[in-house]
Amino acid sequence: MALVGNLKDLKLANIVQLNCMEKNEALFTVEHFNTAGKIYFAEGNIVHALYGQAEGEEAVYKILQIKEGPFKVESGVSPPKRTINNSWSNVLLEGMRLIDEATEAKSDLVGKLAKEMKNINGVNGVLVSNLFGEILMEEGIANGKRTSAAIAFAMRKMEKLGRASKMGTFKVALASGKGDKKLLGKYNDDVVDVNVDLKTSTDLIEQTLEKVKAQ
Repeated sequence: MALVGNLKDLKLANIVQLNCMEKNEALFTVEHFNTAGKIYFAEGNIVHALYGQAEGEEAVYKILQIKEGPFKVESGVSPPKRTINNSWSNVLLEGMRLIDEATEAKSDLVGKLAKEMKNINGVNGVLVSNLFGEILMEEGIANGKRTSAAIAFAMRKMEKLGRASKMGTFKVALASGKGDKKLLGKYNDDVVDVNVDLKTSTDLIEQTLEKVKAQ
């Protein structure tokens, strides 16, 4: 019988510890924004993991960033191969260290980006979110949570389309409405949503985005 739940109620670190200490052979699967993350357990360790195009320890680190989403743990599932040889405790510790470092560095950069964007005449709102739709910074954006989820979904679709059509990776998209326009841009691994007046040139916004990314 499979164990099912949501990561907002039961943390991945606890699931890993339980399966490794009990030396279960099992498969953990989590769904998050149409992307599946998989971790295989065997011999008291994490032996293989997948998330999107990543595998091994890199995949585990990406899955550790997921704070909520439906998961399932199936017993008796053998790993198709072994891509992780480090102990499960070391993998968890390294993953949490990387997350802490990235969070601190990202907070500083997002603060700089927000300050630069707000100094541009015609900018009415700025939102920065990660590819999971989690808000990193929000100011002047209506329905921020819904907007962040929508733009994260759009970003993944556009990048998938770019890879499939060999057009290259997505950099900037522009949409115009009745009273303003919206610019979406890549900011490292995150997404920036900027609302501006219709008459405002987006060239300066794109230049500012590139300037902060280069710092």
